[in-house]
Amino acid sequence: MKFQYNLDDATHDIKQASIAAFLSAAMSTLVIVVAIVTSAEGVFGPFADPINFIDVALVVACWVGLRFYSRTAAVTLVIYFILAKIFIMLENGRPSGLLFTMIWLYFYWKGIRGTFAYHRLRKEADSSYRSTPVSFYYFVIPVGGIVLSLIILGVSLFGLGMLAESGAFVSPEVTAGDKLSKSDLQLLLDEGIIRPDETVLYFYSTGLTSISDDGNLLTDKRVVSYERIEGVLEVYAANYEDVTEIIVVEEGNFIDDTIVEINTTDDDVFLLFLSALEEGDQTFINELRSRIPSKPAPVEQQKIRENEA
Repeated sequence: MKFQYNLDDATHDIKQASIAAFLSAAMSTLVIVVAIVTSAEGVFGPFADPINFIDVALVVACWVGLRFYSRTAAVTLVIYFILAKIFIMLENGRPSGLLFTMIWLYFYWKGIRGTFAYHRLRKEADSSYRSTPVSFYYFVIPVGGIVLSLIILGVSLFGLGMLAESGAFVSPEVTAGDKLSKSDLQLLLDEGIIRPDETVLYFYSTGLTSISDDGNLLTDKRVVSYERIEGVLEVYAANYEDVTEIIVVEEGNFIDDTIVEINTTDDDVFLLFLSALEEGDQTFINELRSRIPSKPAPVEQQKIRENEA
């Protein structure tokens, strides 16, 4: 006897796919929150990043779409799920969780089968049937637009990060010295910005594809800032023992850099510009302050002068 796929079967498949999507979003949220709270490392380290909530947002949007019998949501869910698994496989260098993947893919695929069959069967039963309900225009499309924007932002940030790691673009964040490329370190040496006996601890540049025009850095001996003005390289630097005051002139944010004023014993003043992304500015400033020798209090300074006299 030939199996007849009817409207109830289609609805059942869609419901199962939507439940799978909801469980996936809930489990991902739990893992991300725990990873962030516990500062997880190792296997769960990649989940300790709020940007992973973009993944959750997309799955939630597809779950909502499935509740509206959306074919677009069903197809998007399958494609995104496959691409995400391929990406994870490339990151780990090997496939993992294949059984879990096949189970989830089975239910997501039922969502595609169910949504397409649902609208076809409804159309066959009623020629005036509209496959897209009015509520779709007022709810799903706006939510989808927001989620799509978040995805584009996340992919853009991820892409910039990958390009920065490859050396094609300058990192938008404060970078540890051991993460600088050999070519960037060589440029700092060739331009006389650092000395051969120095080790770079932290570095930041506002440049897009090159660090040659400006930069701010800490070495194991000095704090340094440089900029190129009308083709001429200007380097401002102070040994740690010569720094008298560190003033945060302006707190940075996602867009603007933190501005720090450095005062020295020679009454020189220069500025540092530091990215606030991932609190890199605070890491830089804390390291700088930890290397400044503590200055004696005014009373102690007076006693020192009297003893010297």
